[in-house]
Amino acid sequence: MESTNYKSRRIATISKLKDGIAILPAATHMTRSNDTEFDFRQNSNFKYLTGSSEPDSILVLTPHGIKKDHLFVRPNDRMQEIWAGRRLGVEKSKDIFEMDETYSLEDFDKVLPELMKGHSEIFIDLHNNDTLFNKVRKMANGLDPRNRLKVPTPKAYRHLNTIIEKQRLIKDQNEILNMKNAAAATNKAHRAAMAMASTDHTEADIHNTMNYLFKKHGASGEAYGSIVACGENGTILHYVENNAKLIDGETLLIDAGSEFNTYASDVTRTFPVNGKFSKTQREIYEIVLRAMKASFSKCSPGHTLEEVHMESVKELSKGLKELGILKESVEEIIEKNLYKEFYPHGTSHWIGLDVHDQNPYLDKDFNAIKFEKGMCFTVEPGLYFQRDNLDIPEHFRGLAVRIEDDILITENSHENLTAMIPKEIKEVEAACLEDYKQFL
Repeated sequence: MESTNYKSRRIATISKLKDGIAILPAATHMTRSNDTEFDFRQNSNFKYLTGSSEPDSILVLTPHGIKKDHLFVRPNDRMQEIWAGRRLGVEKSKDIFEMDETYSLEDFDKVLPELMKGHSEIFIDLHNNDTLFNKVRKMANGLDPRNRLKVPTPKAYRHLNTIIEKQRLIKDQNEILNMKNAAAATNKAHRAAMAMASTDHTEADIHNTMNYLFKKHGASGEAYGSIVACGENGTILHYVENNAKLIDGETLLIDAGSEFNTYASDVTRTFPVNGKFSKTQREIYEIVLRAMKASFSKCSPGHTLEEVHMESVKELSKGLKELGILKESVEEIIEKNLYKEFYPHGTSHWIGLDVHDQNPYLDKDFNAIKFEKGMCFTVEPGLYFQRDNLDIPEHFRGLAVRIEDDILITENSHENLTAMIPKEIKEVEAACLEDYKQFL
């Protein structure tokens, strides 16, 4: 992505600050155990405004003055770079990220108080990084304790993330390209999983193969903790063990997506381990697929995520009545939330730099956000029949089906970014018959 995109994003953020100064830290390395660390992943908002993948940096945005964006970075240190990797340093960071000014992190405590002067508010993440917040608050409190300065000093704090996450709601062409690349890698992995599923393998075998294929096709890895759930494991919405044997006659529910240049894909497919849906599995699958297609009818400008959700709710409720699992009218099933025993989650969430992008769901009047060109979200209806539910026929117990795609709103309709991954029953069964080794 061109750095000029990041510059324009920062300008857009600055325009919302009025008399406030914004302070946004990068992510830092997290300890896994003792002296080992988790794989580093950049803070999504920091990545969005800078393009930087370096840890421990701090971005400061000031609406007043000629210089408006300031970046504090780790200085070059030969010994540290030998041990832990190269650093861009102060000068290179200024050029690469098109900053008005860059400083060494070592100068943060000296420079920030000067940048604060003339600003009445501080925009900062109020929910995380207490250490930085407390440091900033102490600096602000010490600027003018007796109100002797003739310029404003910060007296109020506001949540910065709200501004940035609203900006992130509309994806630009570079972001969409990243998401399409993530979808392409995810397609290869899901197709391989369908072909690989058999009693010769385990959930772990499938999971490991998918992670390998994500990286083989250019992604950095998985965008979230993958769910690879055979049989009744699929009724656990966030199943994470991924270690059971695959069982003949059961379905395999896989919720897995790759991350490409920090952008996520999020896809779920459910298919038979032996390659052929049973009568009951087919009935449930067709209901869920029907619900997904009904939800697609609301995926266009002017509609909302709530409308998308209700289309799935209506179709799933109809299906539960058709199966004889619920006896009430469809209207009563919906009104009394009876379907929630079998469909306890929402149909959609925003997606982008985070698999669950924290973009707003309501506007300033607390109405559901209406779709606009460039918005991206998931559609993921499902039905889950718990093993211990003795109120339903035995042949339904332990079954789970979820299908999920990633949707981009276009000028007049939508584009399904993950449509290439098989989900029609004939396509799925055909994919299960392929030789998985062709994908390796």
